[in-house]
Amino acid sequence: MTANVRSLEAIEAVRAALATFRDEVEQALAMIDVEMRRVLDWLEHDRPPFWRKQVRDANDAVTEARAALHCCLMYPVNDERPSCYEERAELKKAEARRAYCDEKSERLRHWTREIRHEMFEYEGRISQLKDIVEIDVPQATTILASLLVRLHEYQSIRTHTDGLAARAASESLATELMPDCNMTKPAEAATPVAPIAGELSPEPT
Repeated sequence: MTANVRSLEAIEAVRAALATFRDEVEQALAMIDVEMRRVLDWLEHDRPPFWRKQVRDANDAVTEARAALHCCLMYPVNDERPSCYEERAELKKAEARRAYCDEKSERLRHWTREIRHEMFEYEGRISQLKDIVEIDVPQATTILASLLVRLHEYQSIRTHTDGLAARAASESLATELMPDCNMTKPAEAATPVAPIAGELSPEPT
């Protein structure tokens, strides 16, 4: 079995990149979660009281405008029915305002339902990424950190011990890192273990 490792720095760079990736994704997901909660809180707690008051005020304005128009029509001028133009205009304006507030209240309820649904869908779609960040990436960085420790140990053994001990260390390292591949065929049992290439090769004597 050959441990063909050419650069410890590359393994460390991958481990560091995974750690950075995890931090950045966690921060991004946290920011998205905060923004979604902020929007939902605004829709559920800030806007409803505001538009309820607007609807009440609009209803009161319509009532007052109708009363003003009624009073105007009750008192003819020179035995003629007054036009009450200003009162009619005020009533029309008040009714338009009430319709606008009713529409806004309905749109608020609609978008609150939509946001809740989209947040539920988002949680389902993002769950796989969260599992990768919270489970897979930490496991991978732990494995790489352990790998670096063992490779440094192996490098030290090759530097300070004879070939037999280095071979035993290589086999132990390979067995630990790739246990499923540790089934040496009988014909290959006597095949020498190749050294780790590149930076882990022993200095020439």
